[in-house]
Amino acid sequence: MADPGSSGSASSSAGPSPEEQARAHIAAQIAKMTPEQRRALRTHALEQFMKRRRAQTADGKTVSLARLKRRVDELTRRFESGAYDESARSLPRWQVQELTPGHTIRQGAYKMQLREREEAELDLDRFGHGVVLSPRPVVGTLLGGTALGQRRDLAWGIYARTANAERTLSGAWGGEDPRQVLEDERFYLDCLRYAHQMELTLMVLTSRPLPLAATRRQFAAKLESSMKQLSGQPELPAEDKAALKNFISLFDDERVAPAGWVDPKKGLVKAGTHFIFSTTPEGKLAVEAITPGRLKEKRTCYVGVNSNRLLTGAVFGVFLGPESIDDVGKRDVGHGMLWAANGYRFRPWEAKPEQLELDIGPDGQPVLPQPPTEQLDLPLRPTVFQMLDEQTKPLRRMLLGGVRRAQRQSARSAAADAAAA
Repeated sequence: MADPGSSGSASSSAGPSPEEQARAHIAAQIAKMTPEQRRALRTHALEQFMKRRRAQTADGKTVSLARLKRRVDELTRRFESGAYDESARSLPRWQVQELTPGHTIRQGAYKMQLREREEAELDLDRFGHGVVLSPRPVVGTLLGGTALGQRRDLAWGIYARTANAERTLSGAWGGEDPRQVLEDERFYLDCLRYAHQMELTLMVLTSRPLPLAATRRQFAAKLESSMKQLSGQPELPAEDKAALKNFISLFDDERVAPAGWVDPKKGLVKAGTHFIFSTTPEGKLAVEAITPGRLKEKRTCYVGVNSNRLLTGAVFGVFLGPESIDDVGKRDVGHGMLWAANGYRFRPWEAKPEQLELDIGPDGQPVLPQPPTEQLDLPLRPTVFQMLDEQTKPLRRMLLGGVRRAQRQSARSAAADAAAA
């Protein structure tokens, strides 16, 4: 009698089945393929699978997976293209205009125009602005400091968060005499030291083409002087000098040439270029530039970032420091800072109940607003017009009768004169 174990070993020693051999052969062939051939094979196998596989749609029809995928892809493409969005055909014109973002309107203009509700959503308020002038090359020598002898180089403005400015400056400067505060350099130095706490932002707009190399040198000298004034030291430490050098290198000719706001052939910064210097809560300074031109042509480019807090304050010190390049604009910003320090707001809808703005009259004294006058609104109904007509009828008859009598008398006198002649 045969051993049961011998039969089991005989069956296990038999070769692989035909199906296993076919799988091994296919695996060997796939292993010899290149990556591109494998991807093509995978795509072909997936297409064949989706053609044979059936699925039921929401409306109860049975279609292949391939057809269902094509339908989903087409609907997705139409949805992303905006085919199902509300348009002028399905909405009134006024509603379409309200839904249109303000920054997409008047793309052919040079300046953006926002609606009041869009302006209300802006985070920063403008505290003041000014202009920087320089003498004309030839005329300025003859006319000196007169308006005809100067040209406008750039315009600038300071923006910040009003609530943050109030928290930062109200303790030391709130409630003080405005005339004394605006003449005190310590007030402006506090604005520079705590610029990052107010999210101070400087915007500069070039009014004419400016030589990049000369402007960069003047900017570096002003920054160094401002850093010394803020630090109170006659010489800057090596760390601050290195930070200043790195910051000025952000405006090197070769680095900014592809940005679009510099003419590489002439080495000039184009007129109409915007520079934005924004502070962060950590004391860093981010610099951006916007190319000139119409709205649809403008491009924003990232210039760089500075991590030195002293240099961050010094950038604003060029305009607000003791050696400001625009004293009139500096004082205007000072008015805005003091306005916020006393708890007032720039936007009318944010004004506090006790906030009252007074105009100055010709005699230099404040003019108190006149109390509101009461107006009686009469209902415009036919009965009102009928009542007015009945009440004025005798007067109209009297006037009309007098006119007719005067006409008859004039006609009699004219006839008498003609007969006498």
